[in-house]
Amino acid sequence: MEFFIITESNPLPPAILRHLALSGALDEISNVPGAVRSYIYWHSRRDKETGKTTKPLLFFIYQTGRYGPQNGFRLCVVHQGYYIAAPTKPEGAITEEDEIDLLEKPIPQGHMEVVTLGEAVGIPDPEPESDSELGPDAI
Repeated sequence: MEFFIITESNPLPPAILRHLALSGALDEISNVPGAVRSYIYWHSRRDKETGKTTKPLLFFIYQTGRYGPQNGFRLCVVHQGYYIAAPTKPEGAITEEDEIDLLEKPIPQGHMEVVTLGEAVGIPDPEPESDSELGPDAI
């Protein structure tokens, strides 16, 4: 067993990313144009009215034609609330390059990268119940 404690002075070691990649526990998406966009659109339970994801995602993006994490990857976190318009870019339309296009760029040999899309949504701690609300037998 390996045990890592992560702090400001002891950041995330690359070995953790390699362990995640080698585990096969996360989906692996090719960086072929359109694959990442389609995956996010169809797997994030996108809200049809707002176009925003209702489910966060965590997956690896691999270089097309290479096999295994030793050849490089991007670990992608998509936060709940990330806007995605469609599963594909409009054909023939001249559109600017967006964040997802950047994720589908070539991945250098042996490269490890972590990318986040959207903003993290914190979950507030519940208000502690007072002793008086619990009653005398609760303690």
